[in-house]
Amino acid sequence: MTAAIYLARMNRKTLLVDGGRSRARLIPRSYNHPGFPGGVIGRDLLARMREQIAELGVPVVEGEAAQFERTADGFFKADIRGRLVLGQNVIFATGLEDNMPPLDHAHDLVAEGYLRICPICDGYEIAGRPAVVIGATMRAVAEARFLKAFTPTIAIATLGEAPQWDEETQAALREENIEVVVEPLSSFTKTGEDDMDMMFGKGKLFKGVVVYAALGVRPRSQVAAQLGVRLEEDGRINTGAHQETNVEGCFGVGDVVTGLNQIGVAMAHGEVAAVAVHNRLRTGSR
Repeated sequence: MTAAIYLARMNRKTLLVDGGRSRARLIPRSYNHPGFPGGVIGRDLLARMREQIAELGVPVVEGEAAQFERTADGFFKADIRGRLVLGQNVIFATGLEDNMPPLDHAHDLVAEGYLRICPICDGYEIAGRPAVVIGATMRAVAEARFLKAFTPTIAIATLGEAPQWDEETQAALREENIEVVVEPLSSFTKTGEDDMDMMFGKGKLFKGVVVYAALGVRPRSQVAAQLGVRLEEDGRINTGAHQETNVEGCFGVGDVVTGLNQIGVAMAHGEVAAVAVHNRLRTGSR
C-alpha cells in the first residue's frame, strides 16, 4: 500500500492487488509504530491507508495472483480470480505466514493479544511479568534470551517435543534461569487482558504468563518464484539496494524480503521500490 501511494503521487498508473492476509490485520495494538503515542490497531492502520489509496484513485482488486508470467514483449501478466492484468513492473509485498502452535483458534488468540509473535513489537509491554516461549528449536532459545531485557522470569515450552539443542545450550539456559518444560500442554485459559494460565503434563501450572510463539515463518514467495525470482535459503525474496530482484522490473518489499519484520521497515521498502519503478519508467528502461 505504501508503494501504491507513492507511485500514485508520482502520477504512475498503479493497481493494488490485495489478498486480505496482511499480518498487520492481527495486531491488537502496536505501540512501537512511530507517530502513534497511544498505539494503533493493525486493522485501523490498514483502513487509514486504504482510505488514502482511495483518495488517490488507485484501483484495488481483492484476490491473489494464481499465475504469473512474463510476456514476449516484457510485460508481467497475472491471473487474479479469473481477471487478466498486465503491468510493466511488479512489486511483490506478499509477506509471510507464521507457524502457529497447536492451540485452538490460534489466529484469534494473536488478534486478541493472548498469543504474541513479535517480541520486538511488544516486549516492552511485558513489564516484568512472567513469559513462556513456545518452541523446541534454537529460535525459541534466542527469543527467550531476547525477552530477558523485559522480564527475569522466562520458560521455554516445547509442547512435548524433544528440544533440538545440545547439552551445552541446556546447561547455559539453566545458568540463565530459563526453565525448559518438555511436557505436553494439558490446558490453557485466557486471564486478564493478555495473559494465560497454562497447565503442562499432569499438574505443572504457569499462572498469568505472557505467551510467545517462536515456531518460525513461511514466506509467501511461490508466485514470485514462478517468474524466476531468486530466493534466499529461507525462501524469502533476494533484493538489492533499491528492492530490485534478479528479474528486471520485479521488486520485493516487506516481510517476504529478508530482514526485520516490522511495519516501518515494510513501508520504507515500499517507498524505495516505488521510486525505483518511477525512475525506471522515467528513463525508459520499461
